[in-house]
Amino acid sequence: MALGGKGSGEFRNPGKTERRLSGDEAAVRDFLEELAQSGHSPRTLMAYRRDLDAFMRFLLLRGKGSPSDPSIDRTLALSYLFDLEQREYRPRSVLRILSSLRSFYQWLCRKGRCPSNPFEDLSGPRRPKTVPAVLTEREMATLLENRPGNSWEDRRDTAMLELFYLTGIRLSELAGLVRGDLSPGMDRVRVRGKGNKERMVPLLGVTRDLLQTFLHEADISPEDPLFAASPGGEALSIHQIGRIVRRRVRLSGLGDRGVTPHTFRHSCATHLLDRGMDLRKIQELLGHQSLGTTQKYTHVGLADLRRRYDQIRRKDVSDDDQGR
Repeated sequence: MALGGKGSGEFRNPGKTERRLSGDEAAVRDFLEELAQSGHSPRTLMAYRRDLDAFMRFLLLRGKGSPSDPSIDRTLALSYLFDLEQREYRPRSVLRILSSLRSFYQWLCRKGRCPSNPFEDLSGPRRPKTVPAVLTEREMATLLENRPGNSWEDRRDTAMLELFYLTGIRLSELAGLVRGDLSPGMDRVRVRGKGNKERMVPLLGVTRDLLQTFLHEADISPEDPLFAASPGGEALSIHQIGRIVRRRVRLSGLGDRGVTPHTFRHSCATHLLDRGMDLRKIQELLGHQSLGTTQKYTHVGLADLRRRYDQIRRKDVSDDDQGR
């Protein structure tokens, strides 16, 4: 089933040759179409689709003919969560699936197709608290300055990674940039975040200079991707950008640090916080809806502070031993 964008109508495929959809399929189609119209991304819609398809298969194995079957209750919902746990789904995945099913049943109840939401009050596994991996400013500078050559691809990658780090935008936001997102003075870039919400992010110093140099030789229209796989070609995918990041990590000798594309965003936020930037400003820059999401970077700063303190303490002890 094709996934469309906002108001695309691509969940519907009218025509004389269209096969008749079952009630369940039509319900899922209508639900996803409504999500598409409300601005959910194709990637999010694909996740909903996979989650709902898997649950439908589970219902069939349990002899349930429809998700609106009144016998589907909290006990069966708990059974499904237990089944996911037995199949060793990660807590993050279980929470996403639970969210998908809760939303679907809320929609069914609102449409009068289901008497109650069996997933309403269920809580999934507790998500483990993780401190995002970050690089120090010196390590990030090393990564960005280790440039393999001066080809068109090398200049593209350098400009792209500088923008990635110094703006702290998401990987999907980076991949979706087009030439027209840059302001005329190339001092700001328009970023489309989650739910198609737009924000303007400043471009300063070396990032703007590298973009100006890279784009000076490229004759592209406002609708063309800012970072294409080849001159005049399609936009780099998030997977291609991931490979570019891994290549630069190898060149910089940071291969043992577990650097991923998300490290750029985490490092940007942490470095801004370390330099005294207000947490609310960081929240606005990163496009976080909740300040609580941004506050995790304070924990990153504390973790790094503890690590540096431990290093200093070990050094002091070593110096004392040598002085005896």
